[in-house]
Order: sequence, then C-alpha cells, then structure tokens
Amino acid sequence: MDVDSSLQPESCEQQNGGSCRSPRQRHWEDRDPTEEEATPKITALKLRLDESQKVLLKEREDKMLLSKHIEKMEAEISQLRMKCEELSKSRQEAVTQLTLLRERHQDELGRISEDLQDELGVRSNMDKKLAELRAEMEGLQAENAEEWGRRERLETEKLNLERDNKKLRLQIQDLEEILTRKRRQAVSALDTDLKSIQAELFEKNKELSDLRHNHAKLKKQHYEKSAELAHASRRMEQLEGEVKKLRLRVEELKKELGQAEDQIDEAQNQMRKLQRSLDEQTEMNENLQVQVEHLQSRLRRQQNPPLFGKLRSSRFGNDDTGETGSDPDEDDLQIQVP
Repeated sequence: MDVDSSLQPESCEQQNGGSCRSPRQRHWEDRDPTEEEATPKITALKLRLDESQKVLLKEREDKMLLSKHIEKMEAEISQLRMKCEELSKSRQEAVTQLTLLRERHQDELGRISEDLQDELGVRSNMDKKLAELRAEMEGLQAENAEEWGRRERLETEKLNLERDNKKLRLQIQDLEEILTRKRRQAVSALDTDLKSIQAELFEKNKELSDLRHNHAKLKKQHYEKSAELAHASRRMEQLEGEVKKLRLRVEELKKELGQAEDQIDEAQNQMRKLQRSLDEQTEMNENLQVQVEHLQSRLRRQQNPPLFGKLRSSRFGNDDTGETGSDPDEDDLQIQVP
C-alpha cells in the first residue's frame, strides 16, 4: 500500500503538471515527527515478534520430538519391566523348589534318624540280658556301627545340601542386588545387563537340575536303606521270638544273677568304652568296609542255621577265664578299642 500511495502522487503530477496531491500524501505531510520516530521501533518490534514466533515453532517441534522420544522410552521401559517381572517370577519358583527339596530331605533324614534311634533302643535293651547273649550282641554292635556310619554319611550329605542351599540363597541375593542396580542404570545399558542376568539364571537352573539329580540319587539310597532296615526289623523279630524261648531259661538262671551282676557291671563299663570308640571307628573307612563284607557273608550263613546254635565266648569277660574260641570272620568283626 505504501508503494501504491507513492506512485499515485507521481501519476497525478505527471498528468496535471505537478498540481495534483492525494489525501494520503497530505496526511503524511501533516504527520507529527514523533510518529515518524516510532516507526523504526514498530519495525523492530515486528522483527522481534517474528523471531519469537520462529523460536516458538522451533520449541514446539523440539517438544514434539521429545514427546515421541519419551513415548518410545516408556515403551522400552515397560518391556524391560515385564522382563524383570518374568525373571523375578522364575527366581521365586527356583527358591520355592529349593525350599521344597530341602524340606523333603530333612523329613527323610528325620525318619531315618528315628528308625536308627529305635534300633539303638532295641539294641540297648538286648545289652541288658544274660552273659550268654554277649556274643550275639557283638554282631548287633557291628551292625549298629555300620548304621552309624551310614547315618553320618547321610548327615554329611545333608550338610552338603544345606551348604549348597546357602550358596544358592547368597547367589539369589546377589542376583537381586544386581537387578536392583540394573534398574537404576541408564536405559541404554539395560539390554546388556539383562543378558548377563539371563546367563547367570541359566547357570542357576543348571545347578538346580544337578540338585534334582542328587535328590533322585538320595531317594534311591533311601529306598535301599529302607530295605536294609526292613531286613534288620525281621531279624529283630526273630531275636524277640528266641528271647521269648529263653525266658524259661532266664527263670532258671535267676539264682545266678548275684554272681553275674559284677560281670554285667564290668560289661556295661566296657560297653560305654566301646560306645566312645564307635565314634572314632567311623573315620576308619577301609576297616569298616572289610567288616561290612564279612558281616554280609555271616548274614548269608545265618539264614539257614539257628541264630543261637553256637555262642562264642565274650571277649569282654574276665581276663582270668579260659581260652576264647572264635572263627576268623568273627575275629575280623571285633571292634578294636584304642
């Protein structure tokens, strides 16, 4: 419009010989000088307004880009959270399975210990009988020593399992700490951390499978121990039957109890010494293995002949008694007192 207004007076001057003036030109001639001074300020303000609008557009574009980037980051974070939850669930399942395995092992070991204690109670009752039953009680003591060795092996395996469980708990705690640290790190490093955690979890699953394999082996050993305990129970029933037969003889030997009390007291003292020595004998694995083989051969021989057909003289009697006769297998089964 300024260009048109400037051209219009020129055309009027050309047409009328310079005598024509437009009202707009007259208005500019009549303007106050202060208005002319404000014109550059208005122009500067317009320029600043244009720059501000450009800055606002730039900021809006940056804001849109940031919003898109934030949405993308939130989606990635949600995926990582889902992965972390899955890892937590799998870890919880592993802990639950380990707890169940430990409880089962403890129950089985408790039952075996109770059975062994029952057998020890029966054996201690048999130790109180007459001097003629001492030879047979030595065989029972040898069997008891074997059972003690088995029990200690089971307790050793139990301790090993508890140590493994403790290691697994510590490793699980380490994994939890690792997961906590990984959540606090930058989003760009989460993928690498999750891969390392997955590798560690794979190793833990492998260890869990090994524990399951060991549990199967222990279960098989438990079945074998149950069969052996059933055999021992049958033998104890046979002994109880023969003890009933011996009650009549016990009635006849009541008159000799006064003389036998001193021997029984001495035998009980020796039995206590033997009980202390039984704990030391558990470390002699090679000698125990030889004794177990002789005991098995003796058990096979005793399946047909009567249990009390022949009683050998007790080595725990008085030192002034006659010569004691025993076969080589029974001499090997005798427990050496240090």
